[in-house]
Amino acid sequence: MSNIQAPANSSKSSWTWAFDHLLFFTWWVRIQDGFQAWNRSTRLTLVGLCAVVGVSARLWAQTLPGNWDFGQWVNVSNAALSGQDPYALFGYNYPPPWLITLSAMNAVTASTDTFRLLISLLLIVTDLGIAWLLVRRGYALAACGFLLSPVVIAISGQHQQVEGIAVFLALAAMAVLGTAGKTTNRIVAQDWWAVLLLGLSLSFKPVFLILPLWLALRPGPWRPRIFRLLAPLVLFGLIFASAFLVYPPREIIEKVLQHSGANNSPFINAFVPQQLAPWVLEQGGGKFAFLVLLIAAGWLFRKLPAFELALAYTLSAVVFSWAMVNQYLAGPMAAVAIFLNLGLLIWFLLSSVYLGGSEGVLNLPILNSVQPHVLLDWERVMQDLFPWALLGWIIFAFATRLPGRLYFSKQAQDELNR
Repeated sequence: MSNIQAPANSSKSSWTWAFDHLLFFTWWVRIQDGFQAWNRSTRLTLVGLCAVVGVSARLWAQTLPGNWDFGQWVNVSNAALSGQDPYALFGYNYPPPWLITLSAMNAVTASTDTFRLLISLLLIVTDLGIAWLLVRRGYALAACGFLLSPVVIAISGQHQQVEGIAVFLALAAMAVLGTAGKTTNRIVAQDWWAVLLLGLSLSFKPVFLILPLWLALRPGPWRPRIFRLLAPLVLFGLIFASAFLVYPPREIIEKVLQHSGANNSPFINAFVPQQLAPWVLEQGGGKFAFLVLLIAAGWLFRKLPAFELALAYTLSAVVFSWAMVNQYLAGPMAAVAIFLNLGLLIWFLLSSVYLGGSEGVLNLPILNSVQPHVLLDWERVMQDLFPWALLGWIIFAFATRLPGRLYFSKQAQDELNR
């Protein structure tokens, strides 16, 4: 929560006021603060209306033509159901839980249209789960923003990627961890539930692979910190290795653990000379930079409450990612809705124009004519977006050190004051 005082009539105060409102968006802090002060039924009614609109938009989006990923879901689930190896045949590069989920849905459907609808319904439930976690945490207005975000609508509805499941399970894990009370040297029930949920998140898609290390970097007794570092990774390893019972291990390890994605690190392309950047990326420079910078970010944000720490992770992982593709844009949308600032707003608007106007995504009228003139083609669009994402991350990092520049819910404040 924030109690920002009106500036005095001095040059210094005027500059402070301008930075607060135009850079840090302290007006958004105030709006969220005021919205949370509304009575509970009014808040929930508005969130419910946003949910109806958001779900309707996602259901419409899933009627649009699918992309390569949906074709992959059809192929790998068909292969699994027929006893073939989807890792070898189609280069499937996810751990077993998503394959099992796809196969179960495919097994009960008679058409690809119904299969597509079932995937969409699962992802809609996941998005509603994220919104529910935000409401429970005291971020009701951000829940509305998340539900109505064109980026999330595009990825959950038309694209049908698994990003939302990983985010939901990780946020649920951190929500549980936040209820543990004052940290002691004991491993309590909340720790077990948290590592279970985080391990499941990694097993659907290892988006939060470095988050256990972030948890270990937080202040507190060593025993629970080591447990939170190792237990999710062990669980992920066990679930991952379960695929070895059915398919050759070498193929799975190569496709999942050695998968480099687009390997188009916007960070490397922005800060390494153009002539040298391709070589650096080929040598794994993007992954190295991602690892180093994400560990540094974990140390920087180590004092944040667990739930907000996971939100900070989603921002950091996208900014410093060694590979950027459309679905990654959806990961930090809950964090953007809470911690909005100048950089994040511009990044969000450009991402919305890009996905909303792209012919192969939402292809919305007006936006489909604006988009080609605002952003370059796919190979460059992530680099176009990167400076604004980086600016937003830098402002966010400064705001975590400056009272009143970020909105923290009452629950988060209570955890900060323990």
